Amino acid sequence: MTGSGNTRNMAPLVAAWKQAFHLATNGSGSYGKGLNLHRNGAVAQIHAQPGRLAAAVTAKRATHQAVLLLPELTDNQWDTLADRLAGNPQAVADLLAHRVPAAIADPGHAGGVAIVPDAEEITFSCSCPTGHAGRACDHSAALGHAVTDRLAVTASILLGARGMSARSLAALVRDLMADTDPGTLPADADGTVRADQLYSLAAHRPPHSPPDIDLDPIVPVTTTLHDPPIPGPRAQDLAWMTQDAANRARALLTAIPDPPHDDLADTVRILASPHGVDRLPTAADATGLTETTLRAMMIGYRHGGPAGAHATLAAATIPPSTLEQAAEALRASRAVTLGIIDIADGAITDSTAGVQIRPGLDGRWHPFTLWRADEWRPAPGACDDPAEAFRAARRARAARPLSR
Repeated sequence: MTGSGNTRNMAPLVAAWKQAFHLATNGSGSYGKGLNLHRNGAVAQIHAQPGRLAAAVTAKRATHQAVLLLPELTDNQWDTLADRLAGNPQAVADLLAHRVPAAIADPGHAGGVAIVPDAEEITFSCSCPTGHAGRACDHSAALGHAVTDRLAVTASILLGARGMSARSLAALVRDLMADTDPGTLPADADGTVRADQLYSLAAHRPPHSPPDIDLDPIVPVTTTLHDPPIPGPRAQDLAWMTQDAANRARALLTAIPDPPHDDLADTVRILASPHGVDRLPTAADATGLTETTLRAMMIGYRHGGPAGAHATLAAATIPPSTLEQAAEALRASRAVTLGIIDIADGAITDSTAGVQIRPGLDGRWHPFTLWRADEWRPAPGACDDPAEAFRAARRARAARPLSR
Protein backbone atom coordinates (compact mmCIF):
# COMPACT_ATOMS: atom_id res chain seq x y z
CA MET A 1 0.00 0.00 0.00
CA THR A 2 1.27 3.43 -0.85
CA GLY A 3 -1.50 5.19 0.71
CA SER A 4 -2.33 7.20 -2.34
CA GLY A 5 -5.18 9.61 -2.51
CA ASN A 6 -6.94 11.55 -5.21
CA THR A 7 -5.92 15.13 -5.91
CA ARG A 8 -8.87 16.66 -4.07
CA ASN A 9 -8.25 14.51 -1.00
CA MET A 10 -4.56 15.39 -0.91
CA ALA A 11 -4.85 19.12 -1.55
CA PRO A 12 -4.43 20.09 2.16
CA LEU A 13 -1.36 17.86 2.48
CA VAL A 14 0.20 19.23 -0.70
CA ALA A 15 -0.46 22.83 0.38
CA ALA A 16 1.00 22.24 3.85
CA TRP A 17 4.16 20.64 2.46
CA LYS A 18 4.61 23.34 -0.18
CA GLN A 19 4.43 26.09 2.44
CA ALA A 20 6.78 24.32 4.89
CA PHE A 21 9.31 23.52 2.17
CA HIS A 22 9.24 27.08 0.84
CA LEU A 23 9.90 28.49 4.31
CA ALA A 24 12.66 25.94 4.89
CA THR A 25 14.62 27.27 1.91
CA ASN A 26 14.65 30.65 3.69
CA GLY A 27 14.44 32.75 0.56
CA SER A 28 17.31 30.96 -1.18
CA GLY A 29 17.62 31.53 -4.92
CA SER A 30 17.84 27.76 -5.22
CA TYR A 31 14.07 27.55 -4.66
CA GLY A 32 13.34 28.97 -8.14
CA LYS A 33 16.26 27.21 -9.81
CA GLY A 34 15.15 23.93 -8.29
CA LEU A 35 11.65 24.43 -9.68
CA ASN A 36 13.09 24.78 -13.19
CA LEU A 37 15.18 21.63 -12.74
CA HIS A 38 12.12 19.70 -11.59
CA ARG A 39 10.01 20.93 -14.50
CA ASN A 40 12.75 19.84 -16.89
CA GLY A 41 12.67 16.30 -15.52
CA ALA A 42 15.95 16.43 -13.62
CA VAL A 43 14.66 14.54 -10.55
CA ALA A 44 14.78 10.74 -10.70
CA GLN A 45 12.68 8.35 -8.64
CA ILE A 46 12.04 9.54 -5.08
CA HIS A 47 12.87 7.10 -2.30
CA ALA A 48 11.34 7.40 1.16
CA GLN A 49 13.02 5.95 4.22
CA PRO A 50 12.50 6.77 7.89
CA GLY A 51 13.86 10.24 8.42
CA ARG A 52 14.65 11.07 4.79
CA LEU A 53 13.47 11.59 1.23
CA ALA A 54 16.14 11.10 -1.43
CA ALA A 55 16.55 11.16 -5.20
CA ALA A 56 19.21 11.52 -7.84
CA VAL A 57 19.08 14.95 -9.53
CA THR A 58 20.83 15.63 -12.84
CA ALA A 59 21.96 19.15 -13.73
CA LYS A 60 24.62 20.38 -16.14
CA ARG A 61 25.57 16.81 -17.09
CA ALA A 62 26.33 15.92 -13.48
CA THR A 63 24.20 13.78 -11.19
CA HIS A 64 24.02 14.53 -7.49
CA GLN A 65 22.32 12.71 -4.64
CA ALA A 66 19.88 15.11 -2.96
CA VAL A 67 18.32 14.39 0.42
CA LEU A 68 15.65 16.06 2.55
CA LEU A 69 15.98 15.11 6.21
CA LEU A 70 12.81 15.00 8.33
CA PRO A 71 12.39 13.95 11.98
CA GLU A 72 10.56 10.68 12.57
CA LEU A 73 7.44 10.76 14.72
CA THR A 74 7.57 8.98 18.06
CA ASP A 75 5.44 5.95 18.97
CA ASN A 76 3.35 8.16 21.25
CA GLN A 77 2.72 10.61 18.42
CA TRP A 78 1.61 7.81 16.09
CA ASP A 79 -0.71 6.46 18.80
CA THR A 80 -2.19 9.92 19.33
CA LEU A 81 -2.70 10.37 15.61
CA ALA A 82 -4.32 6.93 15.21
CA ASP A 83 -6.65 7.57 18.15
CA ARG A 84 -7.84 10.85 16.64
CA LEU A 85 -8.31 9.38 13.17
CA ALA A 86 -10.28 6.43 14.60
CA GLY A 87 -12.98 8.89 15.64
CA ASN A 88 -13.29 10.32 12.12
CA PRO A 89 -15.41 8.02 9.86
CA GLN A 90 -14.16 9.75 6.73
CA ALA A 91 -10.53 9.23 7.75
CA VAL A 92 -11.21 5.62 8.74
CA ALA A 93 -12.77 4.80 5.38
CA ASP A 94 -9.88 6.45 3.54
CA LEU A 95 -7.25 4.56 5.55
CA LEU A 96 -8.95 1.20 5.16
CA ALA A 97 -9.19 1.86 1.41
CA HIS A 98 -5.43 2.54 1.46
CA ARG A 99 -5.81 6.30 1.09
CA VAL A 100 -4.08 8.87 3.23
CA PRO A 101 -6.95 10.98 4.63
CA ALA A 102 -6.99 14.73 4.18
CA ALA A 103 -7.40 15.16 7.97
CA ILE A 104 -3.85 13.93 8.46
CA ALA A 105 -2.45 17.22 7.12
CA ASP A 106 -4.13 19.35 9.78
CA PRO A 107 -2.74 19.08 13.32
CA GLY A 108 -6.07 20.39 14.61
CA HIS A 109 -7.85 17.37 13.14
CA ALA A 110 -5.01 14.92 13.76
CA GLY A 111 -4.66 15.14 17.53
CA GLY A 112 -2.08 17.91 17.36
CA VAL A 113 0.33 15.70 15.38
CA ALA A 114 1.46 17.10 12.04
CA ILE A 115 2.54 14.73 9.28
CA VAL A 116 4.04 17.67 7.42
CA PRO A 117 7.06 18.84 9.43
CA ASP A 118 7.57 22.46 10.41
CA ALA A 119 9.91 24.46 8.18
CA GLU A 120 12.68 24.41 10.77
CA GLU A 121 12.49 20.60 10.91
CA ILE A 122 13.33 20.21 7.21
CA THR A 123 17.09 20.12 6.58
CA PHE A 124 19.01 19.68 3.35
CA SER A 125 21.88 17.50 2.22
CA CYS A 126 23.43 16.87 -1.18
CA SER A 127 26.58 15.49 -2.72
CA CYS A 128 27.31 18.92 -4.25
CA PRO A 129 29.51 21.44 -2.33
CA THR A 130 26.56 23.56 -1.18
CA GLY A 131 24.67 20.52 0.02
CA HIS A 132 27.72 19.23 1.88
CA ALA A 133 27.54 22.42 3.93
CA GLY A 134 23.96 21.61 4.90
CA ARG A 135 22.40 24.45 2.92
CA ALA A 136 19.58 24.29 0.39
CA CYS A 137 21.05 23.80 -3.08
CA ASP A 138 19.47 23.68 -6.52
CA HIS A 139 19.34 19.87 -6.38
CA SER A 140 17.69 19.51 -2.97
CA ALA A 141 15.26 22.31 -3.91
CA ALA A 142 14.36 20.38 -7.08
CA LEU A 143 13.71 17.33 -4.90
CA GLY A 144 11.40 19.38 -2.65
CA HIS A 145 9.35 20.50 -5.66
CA ALA A 146 9.19 16.91 -6.93
CA VAL A 147 7.88 15.80 -3.53
CA THR A 148 5.13 18.43 -3.83
CA ASP A 149 3.92 16.87 -7.08
CA ARG A 150 4.38 13.31 -5.86
CA LEU A 151 2.28 13.92 -2.74
CA ALA A 152 -0.76 14.59 -4.91
CA VAL A 153 -0.47 11.04 -6.28
CA THR A 154 1.34 8.97 -3.65
CA ALA A 155 1.00 10.68 -0.32
CA SER A 156 2.40 7.71 1.61
CA ILE A 157 5.98 8.76 0.80
CA LEU A 158 5.67 11.42 3.51
CA LEU A 159 4.35 8.87 5.98
CA GLY A 160 7.31 6.63 5.18
CA ALA A 161 9.75 9.48 5.77
CA ARG A 162 8.09 10.17 9.11
CA GLY A 163 8.60 6.55 10.12
CA MET A 164 5.46 4.56 9.26
CA SER A 165 3.71 3.16 6.21
CA ALA A 166 0.09 3.97 5.43
CA ARG A 167 -0.69 0.25 5.86
CA SER A 168 0.77 0.25 9.39
CA LEU A 169 -1.16 3.38 10.31
CA ALA A 170 -4.36 1.77 9.00
CA ALA A 171 -3.60 -1.28 11.15
CA LEU A 172 -3.25 0.94 14.23
CA VAL A 173 -6.61 2.54 13.51
CA ARG A 174 -8.21 -0.83 12.75
CA ASP A 175 -7.00 -2.22 16.09
CA LEU A 176 -8.57 0.72 17.92
CA MET A 177 -11.87 0.03 16.15
CA ALA A 178 -11.81 -3.76 16.47
CA ASP A 179 -14.65 -3.88 19.02
CA THR A 180 -16.61 -0.84 17.90
CA ASP A 181 -19.31 -0.21 15.34
CA PRO A 182 -17.89 1.63 12.29
CA GLY A 183 -20.75 4.10 12.68
CA THR A 184 -22.50 5.97 9.93
CA LEU A 185 -21.12 5.91 6.44
CA PRO A 186 -18.87 8.88 5.64
CA ALA A 187 -20.23 11.26 3.06
CA ASP A 188 -18.85 14.20 1.14
CA ALA A 189 -20.16 17.71 1.68
CA ASP A 190 -22.94 17.12 -0.84
CA GLY A 191 -24.04 13.93 0.93
CA THR A 192 -22.46 11.55 -1.57
CA VAL A 193 -21.06 8.29 -0.21
CA ARG A 194 -18.10 7.17 -2.28
CA ALA A 195 -17.99 3.54 -3.41
CA ASP A 196 -14.42 2.96 -2.24
CA GLN A 197 -15.31 4.17 1.26
CA LEU A 198 -18.34 1.89 1.40
CA TYR A 199 -16.20 -1.01 0.22
CA SER A 200 -13.46 -0.37 2.78
CA LEU A 201 -15.91 -0.30 5.70
CA ALA A 202 -17.65 -3.45 4.52
CA ALA A 203 -14.37 -5.26 3.90
CA HIS A 204 -13.25 -4.79 7.50
CA ARG A 205 -16.46 -5.77 9.27
CA PRO A 206 -16.65 -9.28 10.82
CA PRO A 207 -16.70 -12.04 8.16
CA HIS A 208 -19.98 -13.73 7.32
CA SER A 209 -21.03 -16.67 5.18
CA PRO A 210 -21.72 -15.81 1.53
CA PRO A 211 -25.34 -16.05 0.39
CA ASP A 212 -26.38 -19.28 -1.27
CA ILE A 213 -27.02 -17.94 -4.75
CA ASP A 214 -25.89 -18.95 -8.20
CA LEU A 215 -24.38 -16.04 -10.10
CA ASP A 216 -23.64 -17.88 -13.35
CA PRO A 217 -27.09 -17.79 -15.04
CA ILE A 218 -27.53 -14.04 -14.56
CA VAL A 219 -27.79 -12.37 -17.98
CA PRO A 220 -25.81 -9.12 -18.30
CA VAL A 221 -28.20 -6.17 -18.44
CA THR A 222 -25.83 -4.24 -20.67
CA THR A 223 -26.22 -6.39 -23.77
CA THR A 224 -29.11 -4.31 -25.15
CA LEU A 225 -28.04 -0.86 -24.00
CA HIS A 226 -27.95 2.05 -26.44
CA ASP A 227 -25.77 5.11 -26.05
CA PRO A 228 -27.42 7.59 -23.65
CA PRO A 229 -27.73 11.26 -24.62
CA ILE A 230 -24.54 13.32 -24.63
CA PRO A 231 -22.65 13.98 -22.35
CA GLY A 232 -23.45 10.59 -20.80
CA PRO A 233 -20.95 7.73 -21.14
CA ARG A 234 -21.15 5.44 -24.13
CA ALA A 235 -23.02 2.14 -23.81
CA GLN A 236 -19.67 0.38 -24.30
CA ASP A 237 -18.22 2.18 -21.29
CA LEU A 238 -21.31 1.46 -19.20
CA ALA A 239 -21.03 -2.22 -20.08
CA TRP A 240 -17.34 -2.20 -19.20
CA MET A 241 -17.95 -0.56 -15.79
CA THR A 242 -20.85 -2.90 -15.03
CA GLN A 243 -18.80 -5.97 -15.85
CA ASP A 244 -15.94 -4.68 -13.71
CA ALA A 245 -18.30 -4.14 -10.77
CA ALA A 246 -19.79 -7.61 -11.27
CA ASN A 247 -16.35 -9.21 -11.25
CA ARG A 248 -15.52 -7.48 -7.97
CA ALA A 249 -18.84 -8.53 -6.44
CA ARG A 250 -18.26 -12.13 -7.51
CA ALA A 251 -14.80 -12.11 -5.89
CA LEU A 252 -16.24 -10.73 -2.66
CA LEU A 253 -18.95 -13.38 -2.53
CA THR A 254 -16.88 -16.40 -3.51
CA ALA A 255 -13.42 -15.79 -2.08
CA ILE A 256 -11.36 -13.78 0.35
CA PRO A 257 -10.77 -10.46 -1.44
CA ASP A 258 -7.40 -8.84 -1.89
CA PRO A 259 -6.77 -5.64 0.06
CA PRO A 260 -8.71 -2.71 -1.45
CA HIS A 261 -6.96 -0.89 -4.26
CA ASP A 262 -5.92 2.71 -3.81
CA ASP A 263 -6.46 5.24 -6.60
CA LEU A 264 -3.12 4.63 -8.32
CA ALA A 265 -3.29 0.83 -8.17
CA ASP A 266 -6.88 0.93 -9.37
CA THR A 267 -5.84 3.09 -12.33
CA VAL A 268 -3.12 0.61 -13.21
CA ARG A 269 -5.58 -2.28 -12.81
CA ILE A 270 -7.84 -0.68 -15.42
CA LEU A 271 -4.89 -0.03 -17.74
CA ALA A 272 -3.83 -3.68 -17.41
CA SER A 273 -7.27 -4.89 -18.55
CA PRO A 274 -7.71 -5.99 -22.19
CA HIS A 275 -8.94 -2.57 -23.38
CA GLY A 276 -7.31 -0.41 -20.73
CA VAL A 277 -4.22 0.58 -22.71
CA ASP A 278 -6.38 2.96 -24.77
CA ARG A 279 -6.75 5.04 -21.61
CA LEU A 280 -2.99 5.39 -21.10
CA PRO A 281 -2.69 9.08 -22.17
CA THR A 282 -5.62 10.05 -19.93
CA ALA A 283 -4.14 8.10 -17.01
CA ALA A 284 -0.77 9.83 -17.49
CA ASP A 285 -2.45 13.24 -17.30
CA ALA A 286 -4.46 12.26 -14.23
CA THR A 287 -1.59 10.70 -12.25
CA GLY A 288 1.31 12.90 -13.32
CA LEU A 289 3.33 9.78 -14.22
CA THR A 290 4.83 9.14 -17.64
CA GLU A 291 3.31 6.60 -19.98
CA THR A 292 6.57 4.62 -19.76
CA THR A 293 6.25 4.42 -15.97
CA LEU A 294 2.59 3.40 -16.19
CA ARG A 295 3.40 0.69 -18.73
CA ALA A 296 6.02 -0.73 -16.36
CA MET A 297 3.50 -0.58 -13.50
CA MET A 298 1.01 -2.48 -15.67
CA ILE A 299 3.56 -5.27 -15.96
CA GLY A 300 4.09 -5.14 -12.21
CA TYR A 301 0.33 -5.35 -11.64
CA ARG A 302 -0.01 -8.39 -13.89
CA HIS A 303 2.78 -10.14 -11.99
CA GLY A 304 1.99 -9.06 -8.43
CA GLY A 305 -1.32 -7.19 -8.21
CA PRO A 306 -1.55 -3.79 -6.50
CA ALA A 307 1.65 -4.42 -4.51
CA GLY A 308 3.48 -5.31 -7.72
CA ALA A 309 2.39 -2.06 -9.34
CA HIS A 310 3.56 0.00 -6.37
CA ALA A 311 6.84 -1.91 -6.08
CA THR A 312 7.52 -0.93 -9.70
CA LEU A 313 7.19 2.71 -8.72
CA ALA A 314 9.23 2.38 -5.51
CA ALA A 315 10.20 -0.24 -2.98
CA ALA A 316 8.01 -0.38 0.11
CA THR A 317 9.53 1.17 3.21
CA ILE A 318 10.79 -1.50 5.60
CA PRO A 319 13.31 -1.39 8.47
CA PRO A 320 16.98 -1.42 7.34
CA SER A 321 17.55 -4.44 9.58
CA THR A 322 14.99 -6.42 7.55
CA LEU A 323 16.82 -5.54 4.33
CA GLU A 324 20.13 -6.61 5.87
CA GLN A 325 18.65 -9.91 7.03
CA ALA A 326 17.26 -10.60 3.56
CA ALA A 327 20.62 -9.76 1.96
CA GLU A 328 22.39 -12.11 4.37
CA ALA A 329 19.88 -14.84 3.53
CA LEU A 330 20.70 -14.36 -0.16
CA ARG A 331 24.44 -14.52 0.44
CA ALA A 332 24.01 -17.70 2.45
CA SER A 333 21.86 -19.34 -0.22
CA ARG A 334 22.72 -20.57 -3.66
CA ALA A 335 20.63 -17.86 -5.26
CA VAL A 336 23.74 -15.71 -5.72
CA THR A 337 26.66 -17.04 -7.73
CA LEU A 338 29.42 -14.59 -8.63
CA GLY A 339 27.68 -11.25 -8.12
CA ILE A 340 27.93 -8.79 -5.26
CA ILE A 341 24.78 -8.04 -3.30
CA ASP A 342 24.13 -4.33 -2.65
CA ILE A 343 21.41 -2.58 -0.69
CA ALA A 344 20.32 0.80 -2.05
CA ASP A 345 17.07 2.74 -2.30
CA GLY A 346 15.22 0.10 -0.30
CA ALA A 347 16.04 -2.71 -2.78
CA ILE A 348 18.56 -5.57 -2.94
CA THR A 349 20.52 -5.61 -6.19
CA ASP A 350 23.07 -7.76 -7.99
CA SER A 351 24.29 -5.32 -10.65
CA THR A 352 26.57 -7.91 -12.23
CA ALA A 353 23.69 -10.28 -12.90
CA GLY A 354 21.25 -7.45 -13.67
CA VAL A 355 18.67 -8.58 -11.13
CA GLN A 356 16.98 -6.98 -8.14
CA ILE A 357 14.31 -7.72 -5.53
CA ARG A 358 12.16 -5.10 -3.81
CA PRO A 359 9.94 -5.36 -0.74
CA GLY A 360 6.27 -4.88 -1.56
CA LEU A 361 3.33 -3.54 0.38
CA ASP A 362 1.97 -7.10 0.57
CA GLY A 363 4.96 -8.31 2.59
CA ARG A 364 6.42 -10.22 -0.36
CA TRP A 365 9.64 -9.72 -2.31
CA HIS A 366 9.10 -8.70 -5.94
CA PRO A 367 11.71 -9.62 -8.59
CA PHE A 368 13.02 -7.18 -11.21
CA THR A 369 15.47 -7.37 -14.08
CA LEU A 370 17.63 -4.65 -15.61
CA TRP A 371 15.99 -3.38 -18.79
CA ARG A 372 18.27 -0.62 -20.00
CA ALA A 373 20.64 1.78 -18.22
CA ASP A 374 19.04 2.29 -14.78
CA GLU A 375 15.55 1.11 -15.75
CA TRP A 376 14.22 -1.98 -13.98
CA ARG A 377 11.31 -4.05 -15.21
CA PRO A 378 9.07 -6.30 -13.04
CA ALA A 379 9.35 -10.06 -13.39
CA PRO A 380 7.01 -12.87 -12.25
CA GLY A 381 7.67 -14.81 -9.06
CA ALA A 382 6.94 -12.54 -6.08
CA CYS A 383 7.05 -14.53 -2.84
CA ASP A 384 7.78 -14.36 0.88
CA ASP A 385 11.26 -15.88 0.53
CA PRO A 386 13.86 -13.36 -0.73
CA ALA A 387 16.11 -16.14 -2.06
CA GLU A 388 13.28 -17.65 -4.12
CA ALA A 389 12.29 -14.21 -5.44
CA PHE A 390 15.93 -13.64 -6.38
CA ARG A 391 15.98 -16.94 -8.28
CA ALA A 392 12.83 -15.86 -10.11
CA ALA A 393 14.58 -12.65 -11.14
CA ARG A 394 17.57 -14.62 -12.41
CA ARG A 395 15.33 -16.95 -14.43
CA ALA A 396 13.56 -13.96 -15.99
CA ARG A 397 16.91 -12.28 -16.70
CA ALA A 398 18.28 -15.40 -18.39
CA ALA A 399 15.19 -15.58 -20.62
CA ARG A 400 15.63 -12.02 -21.91
CA PRO A 401 18.91 -10.51 -23.15
CA LEU A 402 19.70 -7.02 -21.89
CA SER A 403 18.30 -4.27 -24.15
CA ARG A 404 20.73 -1.58 -25.23
